[in-house]
Amino acid sequence: MGKPPERSPRARLIKKGTTSDGRSEDRARYPIDATEAIPSERLPREQKRVAAGSREGRAPAAPRSASVSQRSLRRPATSSSDQWGLLPDRPLFPSAQQTAHRQPFKRSEQKLPRRAVSQKKRARLKAAPSIPKKLTPEQRRQIEERYRAMVASGERPPEGRRKTITRELRLPYALVSEAVKSYLHRERLRRTNFEIEKIYWREVLAGQDDARAIVECAAAELGLDPGRIWWWLEKLHEWRKVLDAEPEVSETQRAAILSFYQEYLKREAPPEKGLHLLISEAIGDVTPRQVHKVLLQYRLSFWTRLKSNVRPDRVMA
Repeated sequence: MGKPPERSPRARLIKKGTTSDGRSEDRARYPIDATEAIPSERLPREQKRVAAGSREGRAPAAPRSASVSQRSLRRPATSSSDQWGLLPDRPLFPSAQQTAHRQPFKRSEQKLPRRAVSQKKRARLKAAPSIPKKLTPEQRRQIEERYRAMVASGERPPEGRRKTITRELRLPYALVSEAVKSYLHRERLRRTNFEIEKIYWREVLAGQDDARAIVECAAAELGLDPGRIWWWLEKLHEWRKVLDAEPEVSETQRAAILSFYQEYLKREAPPEKGLHLLISEAIGDVTPRQVHKVLLQYRLSFWTRLKSNVRPDRVMA
């Protein structure tokens, strides 16, 4: 630590009404006649020079009256209300001893009982049905059947078919709407694929021997892209490995399956059930996979020859 600065020997001026801290360089600024004359022998050396110099060129001071009270340069420290204002009854800052005895916070071990729920409210909460977030297969089937029945009968409620199904089945409207949209999309695909299949067999039985010519004819008639026609014909003639393990059917059953398939192609719209399941239920004693195997063998007998056959006028195409 550095050495503290030395106190300047210059005399300090003390204002009227203030107290001195007893320094030797302090001197009063208020007039001399307001204080008691102090002999120069009792003044410090600095104040002697100041007092002597301040009286030069001045008239002698008038004698002080006896009624003037003596004033001391030192004023006792006070803590009355005129200096600090009204003090509070308790200290502003608690002492360390008072805070040391304060106990730390402890949570009560005994928990307060929770507010009991009335039995009526509990029964009402239990009875409220939960809102499903996903449709089950049974609910989806009910929605599709109800929508098909409305379309077949021409029923069109004022609030709409989907809202009517929502109210009847007590399901969220968003789930019912999604199920109806999915059903309509599948129906459009099924109807389009059914029309492509009908045109394909019509051209084949008429003697058309080029697959690309059949695709162009179907695309022009349905207003679709030729790639869409070709994609479905490829899917229609795609072989499945699971069919290799299926047992062969008899010739009578094969003839019955092909005859039912010819009647199927004369329909105006595809049936609600799948083709393989429909034929299996109509004939009996055959599984849907056996029906699928017979139909695939019949289709490939024509498709393989049509894909490999290229007419001379279409070589450059």
